[in-house]
Amino acid sequence: MSSKRVPDALDVAVELLKRREGIDKTLKLIRYAAILVASETSSSSSSLTTNFSTRLTALERSIGDARRAYRLGKFLGNVAEIRDELREGSARGVSRWRSARTATVACAALEGAYYFMEQGVWLSKSGVAMREKTTRERLVRWSARFEVCSYAFSVLCAREDWLEADARGRAARRALFDGASAELRAESGSARGMREDDVEELRTTIAECDGAKREAVFSVIQDVTDAVLSFEDAVDVEGVELSNERLVNVLGLLAAVLDFHGKLSSAIASVREKNR
Repeated sequence: MSSKRVPDALDVAVELLKRREGIDKTLKLIRYAAILVASETSSSSSSLTTNFSTRLTALERSIGDARRAYRLGKFLGNVAEIRDELREGSARGVSRWRSARTATVACAALEGAYYFMEQGVWLSKSGVAMREKTTRERLVRWSARFEVCSYAFSVLCAREDWLEADARGRAARRALFDGASAELRAESGSARGMREDDVEELRTTIAECDGAKREAVFSVIQDVTDAVLSFEDAVDVEGVELSNERLVNVLGLLAAVLDFHGKLSSAIASVREKNR
C-alpha cells in the first residue's frame, strides 16, 4: 500500500474483513438486521413477503451457527489475556492472587468460559456430539450465564477506562490552561510561554481522551444491551422474558451496530496508521 495514496472504503473493508473480530461483528450486524426485517414482514399475508421472511430466517440461523464455528479456539485469546495480566502484575510487584482479583481478569475468564461453552453448543447443534436436547439446553443456559456475568465485569472495565481517560484529559486541560496563562505573562515579559509542539501534544492528548471516553460509553451501552438479550436464556425461568418481540429485535440490532462501529473504527485507524 503506497504511503502517498489516500485510503478509501476498499482499504477499510479489506482491513476489517481480514480480522476474525471484523468478520464476526459484520455477521452479527447482518444477522440481527435479518431478524428484525423477518419479524416485521412475517405478519404479512402476501406469499411473496412470507417467502422473503422465511429466507431471512434461514439466513440468520445459518449465520448464528457460522459465528459459533468461527469462534473455534477464541477462548485461548482470553487465556493469553489472563496470563499477560498476571505477568504484568508480577512485574509491578503485585502478587498473582491480587492480580487475579481484578475486573480485567474476571472479565477475560468469564468471556473465555462463554466462548468455550459456545463451541459445545455448536457441536451439539451440528449433531457431532452431545446431541440430546436436554444437554444442548444446559449448554445454552450456562453459555448465556457466563456471557451475562462477563458483561458485568466488562462494564466495570469500561468505567475504569473512562475514569482514567477523564483524569488524563483533565490534567492535559489544566496544563494547556496554565500554558495559556504563561503565554499571557510572557507577552508582558514576566514569563516564558509554551512551545508550539507542547501545545499541539496537549491538544492531541485531550482529543484522544475524549475519544476514549466516548468509546467507554459505547462499550457500556453495548454490554448492557447484550446482557439484556442474553438474560432470558441465562435465567431460563417461566415468565422471565421480554415479551415485546420488536423491542428485543431493535435491542439486538443496536448491540450489533455498536459492535460493528467499534471494529470499523479500529480498521479505519489501522489503515490511517499504515498510510502515514
